Amino acid sequence: MPRRSTVRTLLAVPALGVAAVAVLSPVTANAGTPAAPGTAPETAVRAAVSASPAVAGVPAGDYAVTDVRVAGSDPAWAAAALEPTAAGAGTLDPATAVLQRVGGTWQVVDLGTAQVGCDLVTPVVRDELALLC
Repeated sequence: MPRRSTVRTLLAVPALGVAAVAVLSPVTANAGTPAAPGTAPETAVRAAVSASPAVAGVPAGDYAVTDVRVAGSDPAWAAAALEPTAAGAGTLDPATAVLQRVGGTWQVVDLGTAQVGCDLVTPVVRDELALLC
């Protein structure tokens, strides 16, 4: 997929010669608050990721938005994992999305497989969202 100046490429596609450089890790004990399934933040974050231009070239059935978490110290920041489904297995790598709530609307501000959100959030929020920086 083409790179955008404000959003990194969503998922690496090895067939095109792009290799994954990171694997998502589970949320640690000091991580942000996981959004409960079906809650407003979780639903809104999933919708924002799915509507993001960064995923426009990837069929929606090829990935699932999982592990939505909101930073406890600054609930205007969230992160989510994008995991390949059976349809995307072998062509997509796991990715991370970092979102910011602006004016009540969640927006994807960074998305990729490595160093996602590292230069956008404070060290505390990075730790809470379990970002690999």
